Amino acid sequence: MKLFVETASFFNWLKGLSMRYFVLFGLLIFIPPTKAEVIKGFNVSRLSQTLHILTDVKYNTNIGLVTTKDGVVLIDPMPGKGRLAELMKLIVKIDGQAPSYILNTHSHEDHSGGNAFFIKQGAKLVGSDFKINEIEGITVNSHTSQDEVFYHKKSNSLFVGDVFDSSWHPTFYAGGLKGFDKAIDHILALGNEDTRIVPGHGKPANKESLREFRKHTHNWVAHIRKLSLKGMGISEIMHDDHTVELLNMFNVENRSPFIPERAYRMFIKRTLTIISQEWPTNHKPQTTNHKP
Repeated sequence: MKLFVETASFFNWLKGLSMRYFVLFGLLIFIPPTKAEVIKGFNVSRLSQTLHILTDVKYNTNIGLVTTKDGVVLIDPMPGKGRLAELMKLIVKIDGQAPSYILNTHSHEDHSGGNAFFIKQGAKLVGSDFKINEIEGITVNSHTSQDEVFYHKKSNSLFVGDVFDSSWHPTFYAGGLKGFDKAIDHILALGNEDTRIVPGHGKPANKESLREFRKHTHNWVAHIRKLSLKGMGISEIMHDDHTVELLNMFNVENRSPFIPERAYRMFIKRTLTIISQEWPTNHKPQTTNHKP
């Protein structure tokens, strides 16, 4: 009886653990949970056996390190110009080999600025017509006229660049709202509901977070258009209570302040430009219940 009670207590204790275990040949094997650690100024997140996310603590671009049958693939390898050599050392420490390929979600410096360094180290920069085992890509038009989205099936992870930034407001300036919507639809169609989404900046998210981001974007645009039709200028729009409320919907990390005043003004200005391009002034703005 005593043995039964002790055994039952043990299994009740085991059920309460947040860590993951499995049984192999009658032995209890511990699998440590995925977590981030800081190594020489880089946040290193091991998302699977074949995927790490590396982010310089001061630069904040998410760099993908993917191990494939074809070699090591780097996605957006830019930690800041002075940090490229340290990034190379970290990659070799993690994977035991130098990168073979480079992929960019788009051409902006904060994502492609490390290309030349790694090409000199022997890596090959590949374009949208690449053929790499375990990675597929699509081209969309949202943040830039040529945004690349990469899906790593083995880890069920999507790299979406700045089409989605979980730490910032939308920057859909090349494709406008229509291009943004098409891009989001393409992203949501890849993988499944459990697919992890790695934004260009900010913490990895999921598809529900992406849907919320789209909803907030549509509501933002509709409200800015509504105020514009009332004849309000940028300064008045900036100080409108509901504008501030909608802006804070993008502040998922609860930073204070969320956005510098100059960037806030520019966001409104660029939103107004998109509105003028996409809607005749006699059309009423609408919020969205868009369901992919």
